[in-house]
Amino acid sequence: MNRDQQAGAMNKTLMIVISLILLLLLTVVGGGAWAVSSGRLDLSGLFQEPPPPPVQMSETPLFKDLDKFVVSLANERSQHYMMLELSLVSHDPRMPEQAEALNSVIRNALLKQFAGMTRSEVREQMAAMDQLQAQLQTSLVAAAESYGQPLAIEEVLVTNVVIQ
Repeated sequence: MNRDQQAGAMNKTLMIVISLILLLLLTVVGGGAWAVSSGRLDLSGLFQEPPPPPVQMSETPLFKDLDKFVVSLANERSQHYMMLELSLVSHDPRMPEQAEALNSVIRNALLKQFAGMTRSEVREQMAAMDQLQAQLQTSLVAAAESYGQPLAIEEVLVTNVVIQ
């Protein structure tokens, strides 16, 4: 066999190998496309972030004291004020940061809760403290959710009230 024949045989072998590789590649790509389009292979999980790890809840309750809140009370004869101190309770370790970030929303919800109340109406609510605290918890969570934010509080404690 001369050099030209050897080179021709080598080119022919190389063309066969390249053709087989292309055929194999087309088969794999075609099979993958068929699997994806038929629903047998779901690639959407490849492009999504993994879910965050579950939050490790605290074994003991966590407390977040809020700043003093002062609101004026309705009265025809004289001006009265209520100073309120609250503490938020949760087992979720994210709650203190959530409450800090939502401070304005929490204060606004408290203002809405007590706006327009008279001194005697506030005293009536304070007499049913458990009911008031449950109502405050519900309104604070609802206020945060209205802004699309979580507020993982389980309880609201009224820690100090002064009405004058």
